[in-house]
Amino acid sequence: MVFVGNLKDYATNISELLALRVSALIARVLPARALTLFGSLMGWLCSSVFRIRFLEVENHLTIAFPEKGFQWKRRIAKESYKHLSREALFFLRCSKVSGQDLGKDVRVEGFDLLQKSVQQGSGVMIVSGHLGNWEIGAAALAAKGITIDVVVQNQRNPFVDMYLKDLRERMGLGVIMESEGPYPILKSLRSGRVVAWLGDQNPAKTSVVVDFFGVSSRTARDSVLLTLRAGSALFFASSIVLCESKRKYRVDLEEISHQEQQNPEELVGQLTEAHTKLLEAAIRRTPDQYLWQHRRWKNRDGWLRKGANFC
Repeated sequence: MVFVGNLKDYATNISELLALRVSALIARVLPARALTLFGSLMGWLCSSVFRIRFLEVENHLTIAFPEKGFQWKRRIAKESYKHLSREALFFLRCSKVSGQDLGKDVRVEGFDLLQKSVQQGSGVMIVSGHLGNWEIGAAALAAKGITIDVVVQNQRNPFVDMYLKDLRERMGLGVIMESEGPYPILKSLRSGRVVAWLGDQNPAKTSVVVDFFGVSSRTARDSVLLTLRAGSALFFASSIVLCESKRKYRVDLEEISHQEQQNPEELVGQLTEAHTKLLEAAIRRTPDQYLWQHRRWKNRDGWLRKGANFC
């Protein structure tokens, strides 16, 4: 029975890898405009036909925007699926995109400030969120000469893990797996590199509670904690799609200043809340580009599954 179970898992993993490779092939072959339309179609199928996590997405929007009406929330929910599908395909397409093209298609605001912090040699932690296309944002910084490592979660499928790791490395990114623990991150920061990490996570243990869309939300504290331990600068970044048809992006970088003399525990909470507030503000500007499928409030899942008043 164990052998059968392992064989089924292996078959599932191989099937998922094949699906990913086919998607990557489509992404590389189709012209950008056709790929945009194809991604929108896939997003529509996921939201309107298969309804993958659609109830959760609606409930998340109700939590974040209780003042908005039903039609607005329904529209944003469906657009978020289209956005996710399009950007996943354009991420897979990055293996054929040159650094020169990325530099041309991605405008980076605050780059001089980032360069100045990098030149100080103490490392820089960039905290971002599941907004826009964070993968292309990181790749754009690498294309501009920033030595950057991205911290990523392990996928359940080891073959997919290896494929995505290889893709990110071909985009000029170093890859640190969260499962490796804090030491590779500290080593990277202390060697003067830039580390990018998605901060809108909801871990059960290593978290602090901060306000996010008016809700007390568990939020990962490790990025801030390691920044302080390494004596590095802390930045927030968002990477927004400006024009779907022309595939233009904008990365906004903002330094989050702090005083080392503060109580360390209080400082971790304040800085975590600061980057969370910056993320919330960015989401409010482009709500259709946030990953509402992400279980950001999973400590409230019991309530969510009962169904919020989506109106």
